[in-house]
Amino acid sequence: MLAITVICPLALRRRAPVVVFWFCWAVAMATWALGTVSFSEFAVLVALYAVAAHRGLRHSIGAAAAVELGVLLVSVRFAPAASVNDAFVILSGLAAAAFFLGTTVRAQRRYLASIEDRAQRLEQERAQQAQLAAAAERTRIAREMHDIVAHGLVVAVALAEAAAATTATDPEGARGKMLQAASTGRQSLAGMRRLLGVLRADDGGDRAPQPDLGSLKALVDETRGTGLDVRLTETGSRETLSAAAQTTVYRILQESLTNVVKHARDASKVDVVLHCGWDLIGFSVTDDGRPTRGAGVGEGTGNGLTGMRERVAMFDGDLRAGPTASGWVVSGELKPGEPR
Repeated sequence: MLAITVICPLALRRRAPVVVFWFCWAVAMATWALGTVSFSEFAVLVALYAVAAHRGLRHSIGAAAAVELGVLLVSVRFAPAASVNDAFVILSGLAAAAFFLGTTVRAQRRYLASIEDRAQRLEQERAQQAQLAAAAERTRIAREMHDIVAHGLVVAVALAEAAAATTATDPEGARGKMLQAASTGRQSLAGMRRLLGVLRADDGGDRAPQPDLGSLKALVDETRGTGLDVRLTETGSRETLSAAAQTTVYRILQESLTNVVKHARDASKVDVVLHCGWDLIGFSVTDDGRPTRGAGVGEGTGNGLTGMRERVAMFDGDLRAGPTASGWVVSGELKPGEPR
């Protein structure tokens, strides 16, 4: 009867290993106290294994100490006097095997759990990195789209208005401005198509190179066609500038000139100054117009200025924009290396 009482609780050893162990140990101790011993008492070793495998070190050591006490009692009471030491060593070895087997299984289980947790965290980090990369790509595309479309439309509108204003007095000049507006519109449309073509996975698209400072003179001439007196002063050498830095400076100057055409009322003159040093690129765009309020640029909160600040920040630079005594200026510096 007591043997069955020792064995039956083992069915619950995984749910409540500590309770099962102490119950089995107490029944086994009662059995030994009554002067009987059987193989059913080995259920205590199974219960010790369950504690070591499913509970912490504190419970495991307590259970092992209790089993060792039982081993000592059994060896002294039931083993022949000449074989007490042998019985104690053998039974202690069985108890130690159950203990270390259980702790090894627990350690392996924790190790596998840590690997699974790490794999899940790495998967989450990869998903987050993918989301961040997608957000950065969307921001880049939006910035490029703004640079391409906004400048083209602003210049085309300005040319159309100038042509309309001079149609009666200068038909040939008006015709030239209209043709230039059409050319500007076609260029912007082509740039937009190239940008959208990059997004198509099944189509290589027309991946023309990004503009660099070699296109700056054409940009100035295009803006000059709106009626503004645009003067370009360039010093230093472009040879030390990376392609990314040249594209960034070009886009900043393009956006600044677009803002002059779009927001500077009564502007007649624009000075574009660019210095390409080996360790720093300096630029400024100064006009003599009155900035319109409510468009965001006057307060320095427009999307265009935000995009320019983001571009400059990628090269550890600084951008400033604000009114002057006779107009408005956008200036800044950035490093000529690769973006960070």
